[in-house]
Amino acid sequence: MSPKKLALWFLIVSVAISAALGIIAIFTGNFGSFQIRIILTTLTISAASICALASGALWEGRGKRILPSAGIVLALMAAALLITGIWFEPHAEQFWKFTASTGVLAAATAHACLLSLAKLARRFAWATVITLMAIYLLGCLIIFRIYVEPQGDLGFRLIGTTSIVVAALTIMMPIFHRLSREDLSLAADKRETVDRRLFATITCPQCGATQPNSLTETECDKCGCRFVLKILVAGRRP
Repeated sequence: MSPKKLALWFLIVSVAISAALGIIAIFTGNFGSFQIRIILTTLTISAASICALASGALWEGRGKRILPSAGIVLALMAAALLITGIWFEPHAEQFWKFTASTGVLAAATAHACLLSLAKLARRFAWATVITLMAIYLLGCLIIFRIYVEPQGDLGFRLIGTTSIVVAALTIMMPIFHRLSREDLSLAADKRETVDRRLFATITCPQCGATQPNSLTETECDKCGCRFVLKILVAGRRP
């Protein structure tokens, strides 16, 4: 089963369990710490599944492996750490800081994977690089804020400014994707035209007579043999 489908099933099951437990708690009036932990666990699995689902979409859609693999691993790590914290309640501050940092990186990578699905023309290629840089810069600023107490409001200003940049680029990426359709379509038509350029004649496979070349069905005017030329892989012309 592909990572995308596996994450989707985890999401469906966790959401269904969360809903069922919430309904049971409302009707029975029994809403203790155990029920809260179960609901928080299922919500954590849901969030991790959403991040893994975003990474799996890039895995299947664009054939890329490094970024979605990192996203899936980070999502699983963040979920495992948070579930451990929910059930065992460790009091170590470093544990919670590391858990939060892993969650930030998982969310940033999922966001980056989703935006990387956009197919952009060459004139918009810069948008992908800048957007990914802005996303991870925001993640690094948040993680730095987790570990370091700021002396003034500079850290919050930087986070706010970077967040605005990330939001703006996130909105523009689908627009760039839409504007790139015409360029990509023209490029595809050009490649297809080049691939369809054939030599003027072809030899009949039965009698060896020369016939006009075509990608459609050809009937030899000498022996009556009917055959079809099919190019499996277009090679380079000498």
